[in-house]
Amino acid sequence: MRNLRFFFPLDEALRNVSESEVKEIPVFHSFHVDKKNTVIFTVERGSLTATTSWRENPESRDVTAAVKVRSGEFVLFLPGEPFLVKCDTEDTEAVMRVLRSSNGG
Repeated sequence: MRNLRFFFPLDEALRNVSESEVKEIPVFHSFHVDKKNTVIFTVERGSLTATTSWRENPESRDVTAAVKVRSGEFVLFLPGEPFLVKCDTEDTEAVMRVLRSSNGG
């Protein structure tokens, strides 16, 4: 999380991430796309796996990238990017924040 400041140029809403509403991570059954907002997932304990797919082909279900996000780390998806996130264990503590994006319209 200490490196979050390097991502501020991507979306100024990241400057106020600590003030944004915290949401439980939903159970994903397919890729989700937020066309207007940046979505950030932070991990307090344990780990989660985050995947993305083709932005250019919204009908695709292909995984084009997957990353393991561990305690103290984050993964963010800019407006329009497809994502699917799953906690790796039941004791993982992670949250999702939907930011009012200055770049997303």
